Amino acid sequence: MGRRLVIVVGLAAAVAGAFVLAFVVLDGGDEGADAEAVVELEVTDIEAAATLEPAVALFGDTVLAHVDVLLDRTRVDPESVRVGAEFAPFEIVGPPQRLRRDAGDTTYLRRTFVLRCLVGTCVPSGESARYEFPPARIAFAVAGDDADTSSLRTPMPSVRVYSRFTALGAGTDRGSAPWVVDLLSLPSASYRLAPGLLIAVLVSTAVLAALAGVLLGYLAWPPRVLELEPEPEPQLPPPPLSPLEQALLLLEQSIRVDGAADQRRALELVAEELELADWGDRDLARTARALAWSEGVPPIERTTQLATRVRTALPLEESAETNGDGHVA
Repeated sequence: MGRRLVIVVGLAAAVAGAFVLAFVVLDGGDEGADAEAVVELEVTDIEAAATLEPAVALFGDTVLAHVDVLLDRTRVDPESVRVGAEFAPFEIVGPPQRLRRDAGDTTYLRRTFVLRCLVGTCVPSGESARYEFPPARIAFAVAGDDADTSSLRTPMPSVRVYSRFTALGAGTDRGSAPWVVDLLSLPSASYRLAPGLLIAVLVSTAVLAALAGVLLGYLAWPPRVLELEPEPEPQLPPPPLSPLEQALLLLEQSIRVDGAADQRRALELVAEELELADWGDRDLARTARALAWSEGVPPIERTTQLATRVRTALPLEESAETNGDGHVA
């Protein structure tokens, strides 16, 4: 910081000396020059100087124009300082760079203009060409009074541009490759959309696309078919009972559907089966016929007892086809 302050103070002293010398030289000039000198003498609280870097360049190179201003903050408002300059045919690339340093009541300001000319006007007609620029104008206001504005001018150095198609002159030796251009001073890349925002948009779009793919896959997946339980096989009706079984069931029923006539016919049928069958019992057949032709209605106890004896006499094959209540097993 101390070294920069020394440089600033030295620059201010050099600018002040230049202004004093200009006043002495212009003191014997014409009336207009005297008026301009008086204006410069009144501006003792702000000084300015301009430089070009580099002073010798090749066609297409970037040139930096610096305007340095040194002022007293008690007399001049630093925020009011405006620097204007014209560099035709060179073009200003990007906004001017601003630098400010404060030390006590003194403020150092630097405005840097990035210049570049790539049009045919800037191509030297011969080996080289010198380009002169008009003085830079610095406008400012007195501290505490924005209405009281003043301005001063500072000469702008010239720049000599050499052609790349001719031999490089003194001070322009760039080595064996004259086509190398200074790319470090190119303006920074600009984006129509901020990279961070673009990344967020792309990631969000990718997530939405993935979700849409999952949804479409889910919708396209064939539905699961539920297997229905097989219907139970219908139960086959029991086989019809034999006449003998029907007769035995009728003898075991306590309720007579057709009175004694059905009971007598059942007893007669049982008697015939007992007489004709190989397993038949003739004594049991006579008992059945006697009940069938008895005078009164055979009692249920007698008929049930007879049916039980007949079931006992049945062979094993026929007994296995029926259960105890006469139904098919």
